[in-house]
Amino acid sequence: MIGIVLEFVLGIATILLGAKAFTRNGLPLARTKNLTGTPAMVTGIVCMVLGVAFIIWGLLFAAATIVNR
Repeated sequence: MIGIVLEFVLGIATILLGAKAFTRNGLPLARTKNLTGTPAMVTGIVCMVLGVAFIIWGLLFAAATIVNR
């Protein structure tokens, strides 16, 4: 059950990280350096797709767990 919750938390965190790529400051790489522009947007899209995949995987795992009880 904890794994399902962690899947959702990981998915939401990954989506939020991907959304940060579309801000003016971009993705933080270090304290003083940010990834901006097209590379940041591509990285953000990949993060958002992975976040959605984590959430879908968590939903499928939760449904399988409920059905098999």
